Order: sequence, then C-alpha cells, then structure tokens
Amino acid sequence: MGLTERECWFWLCSRPWLGVRSINKLLGYFKTAKNIYYGRNVQYAEIQGLKENIRRKLADPSEKDENLLKKDIQRLETLGGRFVGRIDEKYPEKLRHIYDAPAGLFYYGNLPDSKRPTIAIVGAREASGYGLASARYFAGALSEMGIDVISGLARGIDGEAHRGVLQEEENRETENGINRGKTWGVLGCGLNICYPRENYGLFEEMKFRGGILSEYGLDVKPEPWRFPMRNRIISGLSDGILVIEARERSGALITAEMGLEQGKNIYALPGRFNDPLSQGCHRLIQSGAKLVFKPEDIGEDYGISGYDLKSEQGKTKLSLDNSEQLVYASLSLSPKDVDTISAQCGLTISETWKVLVNLELKGWIRSMGKNLYIRNI
Repeated sequence: MGLTERECWFWLCSRPWLGVRSINKLLGYFKTAKNIYYGRNVQYAEIQGLKENIRRKLADPSEKDENLLKKDIQRLETLGGRFVGRIDEKYPEKLRHIYDAPAGLFYYGNLPDSKRPTIAIVGAREASGYGLASARYFAGALSEMGIDVISGLARGIDGEAHRGVLQEEENRETENGINRGKTWGVLGCGLNICYPRENYGLFEEMKFRGGILSEYGLDVKPEPWRFPMRNRIISGLSDGILVIEARERSGALITAEMGLEQGKNIYALPGRFNDPLSQGCHRLIQSGAKLVFKPEDIGEDYGISGYDLKSEQGKTKLSLDNSEQLVYASLSLSPKDVDTISAQCGLTISETWKVLVNLELKGWIRSMGKNLYIRNI
C-alpha cells in the first residue's frame, strides 16, 4: 500500500539532515515527496548540487522505515502537535513566497491567521528594565488593538513580548468589537523542546493563546546556527517588525534585515543615545525604519485609529496609600534596589518590602530579580 503523499512530506520535513534548500533541489527533480521517498539511488546521483552525505542518507534503508515513520506521526499527535506542509491549504500564506520558505511546519495550538495584521517584536536577550517593560507594554497594547504578536520565545525582549499579550484577559471581544490579538513563538529547535527552560510556563500557556511553531521535527536540539534560520520565519509571518533594544550586531537586526528583503514594515523604539543596547535601533531609524514611541504609531499603518492608550495619567492612584504613592514615585524604568528605595522614601527596610509587595500585587511595579524593582508601564 505504501505511504501517502502527505506522510512523505512529514518524512521529508522531519529528517534533521535535510535542509530546505536540499528539499527544494529534490522536489525540483522528483516533483513529489512520494517520488523522493521511493526514489532509486541512480536518481539521487543525478541531482545537481546535492551533497554526498545526503545522497547516502537517502539511499540508507534505515531512514525509510515506514512503521517507524508512522510511529513518529502518532507521537507528534499524542503530544498535541500537528504538521502542515507546503502542499496543504492551511500552510501560512505569508510564508509561501519568502526566500527559502520552510517545506513544512510542526506546531502546537493554531497557525496564524493570514488575514489579521501581525507584528514581530524582537530585541536583546540581556535587555534592560526599560526594554523589558516596553516590550510587554507594546505587545499588550497591540493585542488590544486586534494585532497578533510573533517572536522567538527567547529570554529578554522575546519572552516579555509574549507575556504582554498573555497578561491581558483571556481572548474575548473588546468594547469596540475587536478580537484581541494572540501570540506565536517560533523555535530554533524541535517542537517538543522548550529553550530556554525558564520560559516553560510561557511555552505551555501559548499553546492555548496562539501557538508554537518550528520547521524542525521532534527532538532536534537548539544549536546556535538554527536561530538565524528561524528568524526568516518570524519576519515572514509578520506584516511589520518592531525592534526594541538591539546592539549593532544582533539577531534582532538579522530579523529586521530579512523583513526588509521581504517587504515588511520596520519599526524601532529609540533609547538613550549612549546606551549600547539602543545602537541597533538608532541605526535602523537612520536607515529609514519608522521611529515609534507609542503603539498607535504602528496601529495607524494597519488602519487602526482612535485607540485609547492606557497611560500613567489614566491610572487612578486612589487605591494607593501614602507610603505606596511615595515608593511608586521613587521608581522609574531603570531598576532600583530596595536599600536605595528605603533611603529615598524614609522608610525602614521592612516597611519598604511590605509596600513593594503590595505594589507588585496591584500590578504597578515589577521585580527584576536581585531585589531590583521598576515601574510597570
């Protein structure tokens, strides 16, 4: 009976030794995945530019165990994952025409809706308090506008962007009838591997508030060279890319450059002129990226206007007592330690801790670890 065409696509895309360019060469010769799977050694030898180690793998019977392949498909489904290949109608339309479009995607949750505006938010892994707070704020505000958010599930800016969407109430219709945005993470490893491990809670929650995507099959390790490759998927799925904190040479700028090549809108958040973490953003702005300082600057490019931004002025301080207002006023987007806060506010250390805990529970401030605190935007 043999395998179906779709099963052969799964096989093709789950071989860790087969990259997208090799897959395209094979498809150019064989036309279908099924023909590739059942190809003969003499045919593999005729394909121009195919590496010798790949020819050997294609000719290796152990790589074509049909029972094992079907177990792999069942394992993915048991884990709650799914697969979509370029032959499928569900394959994301925004990816179809990018350079080196992935042959297939393994995913949890859902695939992004090509009809909805989508913004990628990327930036430094070792971001500042200003960058982390900005990523969370912009992502949350864009979500409320009905814009989906995509990033790479890395530590730093990526993780905060995802959290910014998830911190909003569970997806529902807002007062103006707009469905709130969801968030997707694109991995540089196998779908069943959460990297970094510190984002595991985020990883699990996103399965139900958007999704997790990877072009790599199960168990593929997060090797460094895979991450620049996954950036083309992040930019390809988006309509625009917002860079928040990036050094002059960084993965975030690679994503922005790929976005430019794909015809995407590029946005950058400025920072302090002498901050190394802002040099990449300032360079993008010099090169023509749109400078943004509020979410409306992005929303207007997608026909979204009149959005009522949540601002500090719009927050009520009636729920804060005198000590809480004093501590809150002493904080900014630059992390400040408990001893400094205590000295500036004239409170004891124990009083300061009590106030900080209350402010954090109320959502006014957030901990940056190591007894450091910043304001929540």
